[in-house]
Amino acid sequence: MVTIQIDGKKFEVVEGRNLLDTCLELGFNVPYFCWHPAMGSVGACRQCAVMLFRDEN
Repeated sequence: MVTIQIDGKKFEVVEGRNLLDTCLELGFNVPYFCWHPAMGSVGACRQCAVMLFRDEN
């Protein structure tokens, strides 16, 4: 498990799982166009782009 932070709230989620799928399951309304669970990630539309920060501590 890893900890992610969305809108100031922390969540324990499965490491390595698709982040968009995880956010949708948590109930966040994330816009996306080119992703489908049966087809994987294309990454062409960039609607679901996120900023990643790593805490090494």
